[in-house]
Amino acid sequence: MNLFGKSGILLFDGAMGTYLAAKYEGSVARCELENIKNPQRVIDAHREYVDAGADAIKTNTFAANTFSMAADMETVLQVIDAGCDCAKKAAGPHTHIFASMGPILHADQQRCDSERRAIIDRFVENGVKCFLFETFDQAPVLADAARYVKSVAPDSYVITECSVAPDLYTQSGVSAQGIIDDLHEVGEIDAYGFNCICGPLHMVNVVRSTDFYGKTISIMPNAGYPTVVGGRTVFKSTPDYFAEQLKKIRREGVQILGGCCGTTPEHIRAVKQALKSMEGQAYPYKPKKKGETVHAERKSYTQKPIAVELDSPLDADHSFFVQAAKDLHAAGADYITIADCPIGRARADSSMLAAMLKMQYGIEALPHLTCRDRNLNASKALLLGLSMQKVRNLLVVTGDPIPSNRRDEIKSVFQFNSVLYADFIRDLNQTVFADKPFTIMGALNVNAQNFDAELAKAKKKEKAGMTCLLTQPVYDQRAADNLARAKRELSVDIWAGIMPVVSYRNACFINNELAGIEIPQSVCERFRDADREQAAGLAVQTALDAAKLVCGVADGYYLITPLKRADIVCEIIKELRK
Repeated sequence: MNLFGKSGILLFDGAMGTYLAAKYEGSVARCELENIKNPQRVIDAHREYVDAGADAIKTNTFAANTFSMAADMETVLQVIDAGCDCAKKAAGPHTHIFASMGPILHADQQRCDSERRAIIDRFVENGVKCFLFETFDQAPVLADAARYVKSVAPDSYVITECSVAPDLYTQSGVSAQGIIDDLHEVGEIDAYGFNCICGPLHMVNVVRSTDFYGKTISIMPNAGYPTVVGGRTVFKSTPDYFAEQLKKIRREGVQILGGCCGTTPEHIRAVKQALKSMEGQAYPYKPKKKGETVHAERKSYTQKPIAVELDSPLDADHSFFVQAAKDLHAAGADYITIADCPIGRARADSSMLAAMLKMQYGIEALPHLTCRDRNLNASKALLLGLSMQKVRNLLVVTGDPIPSNRRDEIKSVFQFNSVLYADFIRDLNQTVFADKPFTIMGALNVNAQNFDAELAKAKKKEKAGMTCLLTQPVYDQRAADNLARAKRELSVDIWAGIMPVVSYRNACFINNELAGIEIPQSVCERFRDADREQAAGLAVQTALDAAKLVCGVADGYYLITPLKRADIVCEIIKELRK
């Protein structure tokens, strides 16, 4: 399908949503519903963009899905039918109509995929043969959508666009280059690129920083960045400024241009005029040079490394934590690892404590980083700070949710999971931290009932850049066998989790209240009538027994300090070092 005229450029319209909201201030609650409620408004807006010089217009259907509109499927399909009708009535004889489809924001990916395919079918039934998937943040959904479009409409034209922030990352932590790397071999995609979030100047940098592999590029930046003036959200970028930046983007070999949030018909008119001055000149695509992949140097140890988890304080008194860390380090611990607010309960920040141990006491620390409490920006800011404090080892976990009775007051973030977080850090290791990359570690539950599924997750973690996995506590032969299997099927290091039991009461608590850990009854019974001194000896012995189960396969040990009993862990370390 040839969409490019003599100029070699396909110029799209701007943003229907922000334009309708500004033009009919206060009377547009959901712009997609205007297709049904006020179709003439939509038709008029389309015509304004066509009159301004747009070669292609997007149907007013970006958020037309049941989740974004909080509507039933029948209503969504009516909106799509009406949106196609409005675009057809407004289009000129040479105007291309693209079905606009945004992400379906629901946790059930199978439901999303099924609904997306039903929506694609409806567009095809309406005679639409061009598709624009815009403002996505991950490649797999786009690849699946493009393949489905081509399966039902082989002669269609498919453009896929993701949104990245000025720092070149999507909201789920995937880099601009990572998106393109994943999509460039998907033959069903005719053109790809980026839209939204970035203003035009930052989008110039996105284009210049990304290798598009010579495929047709589509770029549609926002008019600028939103600000609130007199209670209204406005974009202050002028049409002339916007057009000047799009000329720079065009010089990078981009053939498909347009606008996203805040771009009006005046912005498109200015771009049309600016591009006329470039007609007759060739702007070939410029391949980008890629740097070599950077990996954190894998440490070598004369003995199996030992990491000891030490709970951070619940209050502002850090005296016990510091003294325990010093004692454990003196006993032979290679790392002090610090959980990030386990079970969703606020404790002293693991990263700040890790920095304190490193800078003030010279103790190597391994902070846990969860996805619960930080979005992408906060996560990157934290990583920058950790790097400055010379904390180079990270344990990345998804994190425990906030207890349910507190969710109305305290919200979890969970913008991404541990695999996406690790992938995000790995990408940063190639750029921001290339000189001093982070070592990325993760968790492995060797006690999982479905260890096949756990191992499948571990393989994803390995692919995302994790080089070491720390296991849940090992207490029995089944867990040891699972660890051995993981060693056979993975290439990462695996440190076996060892958590001493310090009393019968402690054992009962672990069995009944800590998910994913089960102490054999035979071990529990050994502690039933033991006093404190006897229990301490049993704690050391049962921990060493667990270590013996895995000593032949584990690359290291991950000791978990129970109930502030650092003294017991110190004894275990000394025995392991023998």
